[in-house]
Amino acid sequence: MSRARRAISRETRRAMPRRKERALFTVGIAGVVVIAGAFAAAQYQANSGPGANPAPVTTGASGEAGPAASGAPSVTVSQTPTVTPSEQRASATGPGTDAVRACSSEVTATEAVVGAARVAATHWREHVQARTDLLATKNTEATTKAIWKRTRLAGPADAANLSAATAQLQTRGGCAKLAGAAAPACQQRMAALNAAASTGRAAAGDWANHLAMMAAHAAGDFDADHAQHLWVAAWTAAPKNLDAFARADAALSTAPSCKPS
Repeated sequence: MSRARRAISRETRRAMPRRKERALFTVGIAGVVVIAGAFAAAQYQANSGPGANPAPVTTGASGEAGPAASGAPSVTVSQTPTVTPSEQRASATGPGTDAVRACSSEVTATEAVVGAARVAATHWREHVQARTDLLATKNTEATTKAIWKRTRLAGPADAANLSAATAQLQTRGGCAKLAGAAAPACQQRMAALNAAASTGRAAAGDWANHLAMMAAHAAGDFDADHAQHLWVAAWTAAPKNLDAFARADAALSTAPSCKPS
């Protein structure tokens, strides 16, 4: 029995280093796992803390953002919306912004109408004045016919330009709602513009009617005697609207400028 005990004791002593090695190996493995876990936690805190660089994000075929590599944690990247300078200005303005914009638009569009009417009225006045000067022997017949031809050929463009400008006049009464220091000047300007536009369209309408009469006569709708009768009637009536527009246009030239703000 003593020999057996001594044999077992020797085997036990020889086995002890191996058990210690296995224990140390197991402890070592656990230590590596703990260290790795601590390192991963530190990396996660570094990547998710203030000023950290987020994981790269790619865009898939569907257009949606996804992780750069499979298994990587999904990262949501917040984006600050971009504000343009015009949006900044718009947000900084008060409730009168719409009235300012409407008044400015109305002034610009009405000025375009008056400008187009001015060109049409000028050609109509030249056309009418040519007959007046012919009758007063201030013009020769050749000069008169040259004026008539030049203005007649310009007539269709006059009508088209006035029609296009009038179509752009979509805002009316904008300056009436304007408040502030610029309101009185803008409202006076708009009153003068409206008067000039109204009388200008009337004069341009006379010109368009005469152009239509000449086209109808050229197409054979009536004879020369009837055409001459219509022409004399138009020539006689022309000064009324032409002079009204001239007065309104002169008043416009002295009206205050409008600078809504």
